[in-house]
Amino acid sequence: MAHKKVWDSCFLKKTSNVAYVSFHLPGSDEHPDPLGLSVEFSNRYNYVLPGSIPGAAQDIDAGEFPDYMYLTYETGEELPSKRNDAFIGAGRLIVVSGAMYDILQGFNLGATRLQQISLRQHNQRTPVEGRWYYLHIRENRNCLIAEESTGVEATRSADRWRVNSEAKYHLTVEPTAAADLDLWYDSRARSVLFFSERLKEAVERAGLSFKSGNDFRAC
Repeated sequence: MAHKKVWDSCFLKKTSNVAYVSFHLPGSDEHPDPLGLSVEFSNRYNYVLPGSIPGAAQDIDAGEFPDYMYLTYETGEELPSKRNDAFIGAGRLIVVSGAMYDILQGFNLGATRLQQISLRQHNQRTPVEGRWYYLHIRENRNCLIAEESTGVEATRSADRWRVNSEAKYHLTVEPTAAADLDLWYDSRARSVLFFSERLKEAVERAGLSFKSGNDFRAC
């Protein structure tokens, strides 16, 4: 059944949601080019979604997920535990708190995957208290109706749009495109996350924060 109401968030565009956290990938210590491995993983994480996208790279296997994350700098950054219940780390990877994970478990995430990941200090050995989960959103649904939306600009790429989150934008969507999913992307406007009303209300009822500086907006 299609959602009666859909909400969006430009969470991914807000620099205030970025934490200075890096990720350690399995096998990177023995890899001849660990930086290249990290860049390749980030590219695949950011651009591969279900449903044959022409020219897309190979999907990420669950065994490739980061085995831990660590503070990028030794001093000067705020601990993620002091931030929102979702933040963006190196490579644009998304991490959510244990409380947010518990909420998400009760909803239809489809092919999206969550995996617990520990946080360590800059030395990559000393653990930092807290329960965190790596979030890999893999559900892509073409729900955005760009010609009926405001604050949406065409890009040089065919069939891609940029949402101006600094202005008063209003997105129009086709809710049946997402079926009964509660969280998804539209790969044609990758800076936007879409939420069902029931997930948005559950997050707010729990007093958690999974939103941009403009909060959730009704589509």
